[in-house]
Amino acid sequence: MEKRQKEVLIQELTEDLRGNAVVFLGDFTGMDVETATELRKRFREAGVRCRVAKNTLARRAMDEVGLGSLSGFLTGPNAIVIAERDPGAAAKIMVEFEKQKNTPKIRAGWVDSAVMTATDIRRIAELPSRDVLLAQIAAGFQAPVSGLARLLNELLRRFVATLDAVAKERGGAPAGATEAAE
Repeated sequence: MEKRQKEVLIQELTEDLRGNAVVFLGDFTGMDVETATELRKRFREAGVRCRVAKNTLARRAMDEVGLGSLSGFLTGPNAIVIAERDPGAAAKIMVEFEKQKNTPKIRAGWVDSAVMTATDIRRIAELPSRDVLLAQIAAGFQAPVSGLARLLNELLRRFVATLDAVAKERGGAPAGATEAAE
């Protein structure tokens, strides 16, 4: 590969890596074309990019964007998986393929300025999706409010029942009955 081609590839990879909070590395040794095509399709559907680059070029691009600590994991053939914000989708796809096809083998990752081990990435894959987590948080905020509304409604019902009982005890008409009679 010519020097100019290498520079272009480094620049493209640098642009892909820059500004993205999620980068995973996987060893794709032994992956057949059918599996690679299916994997790339799943990544594309999830809005995740997958790149393959020579390790020396990938190291230079990673060093340029501040991912130098991740470049130490670049040994052998690597797939570089890049997501903008949600690590869950990329992690789920990688773990699913690793379990089913035994490839790509998860090596390491970078999520929000922290290096992740393969075990960490597998744990991320077990988490609910971002949308589900946001729904759970919203439900958590809503639960106390709806509980308070039920409590206030019950207190009001008991207050009215107590007023009715007091009115009956004094020989008067129950609360609300005088209005109906008029």
